[in-house]
Amino acid sequence: MNLRRLRDRVDGLGVRIAILLSIALFPIGLIAVSLTHQFAKAADERAQSNLLALTAQAAAGEEALIRTGFGTAESLAAVMPFVATDYDACNGVFSDFIDSNPSFSFAGYVSADGVLVCGSANAGQDFKNRSIYKSMIETPELRSDLVLDGQVSHRQVIVLSAPVFNDSAFDGYISLSLPHEDTRINLENAPVDRPVELITFNNEGEVLSATGGLENVAARLPDGRPLAHLTGQYRSSFSGVTNDGEERVFAVVPILKDQVYAIGSWPRERLSVAPGLAIATPMIFPIAMWITSLGVAYFAVHRLAIKHIRRLSRDMRQFAVSRRHDVRRKDPGLPRELREIEGAWHDLAETVVRDEAELEDTIHDKSVLLKEVHHRVKNNLQLIASIVNMKVRKAKTPEARVALKEVQGRVMSIATVHRSLYETTTEGRVRADQLLRSTVGKLVDAGVGNEVKLENTQTYEPITLYPDQAVPLSLLATEATTNALKYVGRPDGGLPNVEISLTRLEPEVARLTVANTKGTALLSSEQVTGTGLGTNLIQAFAQQLGGQLKVEDEDDRYSVVVEFSIAPFDEAADGKFSEVEDD
Repeated sequence: MNLRRLRDRVDGLGVRIAILLSIALFPIGLIAVSLTHQFAKAADERAQSNLLALTAQAAAGEEALIRTGFGTAESLAAVMPFVATDYDACNGVFSDFIDSNPSFSFAGYVSADGVLVCGSANAGQDFKNRSIYKSMIETPELRSDLVLDGQVSHRQVIVLSAPVFNDSAFDGYISLSLPHEDTRINLENAPVDRPVELITFNNEGEVLSATGGLENVAARLPDGRPLAHLTGQYRSSFSGVTNDGEERVFAVVPILKDQVYAIGSWPRERLSVAPGLAIATPMIFPIAMWITSLGVAYFAVHRLAIKHIRRLSRDMRQFAVSRRHDVRRKDPGLPRELREIEGAWHDLAETVVRDEAELEDTIHDKSVLLKEVHHRVKNNLQLIASIVNMKVRKAKTPEARVALKEVQGRVMSIATVHRSLYETTTEGRVRADQLLRSTVGKLVDAGVGNEVKLENTQTYEPITLYPDQAVPLSLLATEATTNALKYVGRPDGGLPNVEISLTRLEPEVARLTVANTKGTALLSSEQVTGTGLGTNLIQAFAQQLGGQLKVEDEDDRYSVVVEFSIAPFDEAADGKFSEVEDD
């Protein structure tokens, strides 16, 4: 129902005019959208350029520490083959470095065997189980790693490592520890309204440090862009969404090429110089023009057309219900085209009323004549039945009386159909349930004497048929009921029973069932001798009815079942059954 109401509203003339105007104004909207897109793109580019500079500026302090650490590590790696054998000198080198660079917490030389040969503290410790040592053994190269629990300092540190080679053979590595809380991210010169969030990571995508700490750092990283894929570039910027769903602008700058990178970001809503105003300005003019045009168009169309069309529609609906139409005085403000339509409608309404009156008179005359025909046919059939009844009384043999009784029953069945046709108010249609209740009921009452106790069950659902189907159905039911009364038997421990039912299986399919019990015969063998004529008639009537005949012969029950299609009440069906009857 809601969809239908929505469709009715959208299908109106006013809505269609609005759609056409919207299409006409569409090019202007495209121009405004294009300008807006260009403005937004330029704003994004400016913001991303600014973010690259701010990210590099913010990472300057940490860049200095990391560059100092890697430079020192490479220098110590170059001289380590010459001083490693002098234990005191080796320890002194690393101790002097730590004293002169308090930002670092540890410096030392780990041999290829994984033992701390010398260092600023704890010489002799075993590093073979540390992941950095295993990585160095596999691929000796400059490395930067985040260690959550340093083996020497027992703190969260960034470890900078440089391999030591002796005659081109890997001979260990230099390890420098930079405490994570001592790294400096310089945000002093960043604008207050554009806070930069900075995260540093190595060439393997491992986070080294972050503003605000490492807690929940994964939620602040760009969604769908692993950090390892952002390495190897000089500088890049892009817009995206963080893993926790926030829209931000990101910038990536290398701190130490191919080793350490920094990624900075700020919220996207802080992109423009005047957020919202600059982007919305190009859309104000086309939107205002579109709204004004729709208002003027709706007023004009409603005043000149829709109001009069709705009034004409109300007149048509009133005429469809009551066949009345009011002739209003001419409206001088009505457009000429609508005046012509209204005049044509009134002429059409008067013609329809006049033609319907003539048609009703014709139908009435036809109905009277048709009912008279059915009445006379019924009278003639009853006359024939009376003549047959006279012959029955004069018949000298039981066989002749039985045969004449059967003829009389069939004639009376047809007479009953014609009586239903002229008594009903719906010409050409017969209530099959009423017809069977009349014909079969009389047959059962006449076929069973008062001295015989017989159970009779009759069930009829309301079904309306054409006479071309009602007549063979009535004759079939009569013949089947006659056979059932003739051959009904008394079962052990019960009364004899005859069951007749008419049921609707589907909207267009019905079933007639006539069944009788089997057992001790109620009639003598001389009375039940048959010639097979009844069975042949049942088959013929079922074929004329267009149904499927099925006989069910069980130990205690005998049934005749006919399923047939109910002809629909339309002109095509009327023509079809008329042709069958003519055949």
